[in-house]
Amino acid sequence: MNFFYNKGIFFGSDLVIDPETKKRAENVVITHAHADHVCLDKESKFFFSKPTHSIIESRYSKVQNPNPQEFKKRFSMPLAKVSLHNSGHILGSSQVLIEGDNTIAITSDFKLQDSLVQKGAEILKSDVLLIETTFGLPAFEFPSREQVYSEMSKWIREKTKNSFVLLAGYSLGKAQELTAISNEYAGITPIVHDSIFKMNKVYEKEGVKLGEYYKLDHNLRDSNVLIMPPSLVKPELISVLEETLGKKIFSAMATGWQYRNCYSKIFPLSDHADFNQLMHYVKEAKPKAVFTFHGYAREFANTVQRRLRIPSRALEEAPQKFLQEYC
Repeated sequence: MNFFYNKGIFFGSDLVIDPETKKRAENVVITHAHADHVCLDKESKFFFSKPTHSIIESRYSKVQNPNPQEFKKRFSMPLAKVSLHNSGHILGSSQVLIEGDNTIAITSDFKLQDSLVQKGAEILKSDVLLIETTFGLPAFEFPSREQVYSEMSKWIREKTKNSFVLLAGYSLGKAQELTAISNEYAGITPIVHDSIFKMNKVYEKEGVKLGEYYKLDHNLRDSNVLIMPPSLVKPELISVLEETLGKKIFSAMATGWQYRNCYSKIFPLSDHADFNQLMHYVKEAKPKAVFTFHGYAREFANTVQRRLRIPSRALEEAPQKFLQEYC
């Protein structure tokens, strides 16, 4: 089976996974509902998990030709059987398993750790593995979720005694985890930005328990914790909050990247696999060939080749004729 990368992962001309431009194949698989993975048109048939379908229509627009799927249930494509499997990234996020002459697994964005709002990814056995490598360097090693939750809750409780805490997390995925942490670990009902409130409701509709929260609406004195999208957290916002509340503002962002910007604290909470999780996935999947994409793709491919003796290459650097050697 032929596949190649060209602003999306293509399998011939019939199937593309997460295309970045419109109408590139008859059948399109969208692995999850983050904006950089959602590109809709009116002609293609779209395949995704049922929760991803719900999020897309709530957050973006109606899908013209939707084909929502249950996890692990095979559906037919012209050249193979395809199934979606939990990737552990955000609600509804999927890995893709293609079963034809060879078995090909595409992880998309994934993590193996369970979180308060998401089960970790299932490891898919495959002949060929296409693995997302955002944190594909040994320097990226994250502590356990439980350890981070404990440290966050201790910090939040300490800072909210006499001050106000501003937490930053992406509206879809991270902010729901922060909502749950604030409730379950810190014992505080947070205020959440409108975009987060909307996604919280989708999560709850899908059966995910987040705890209590208030929608931000001129009610900053209803809690000592505010959760906002990172794009809105700027020094100017922190100054306005301090002026409005008459309190010191302590800010923190939950992310795998160690940049401080205007934040008082960074907590290493990522929805992507760290280096050790990446290596564990490859070892357990036991592929004959590995192709890497996103982040430190070339570096991780070199590591797999050197440490595990599995033929590996960055997907964007692999010409189609090279892929045919394995498929």
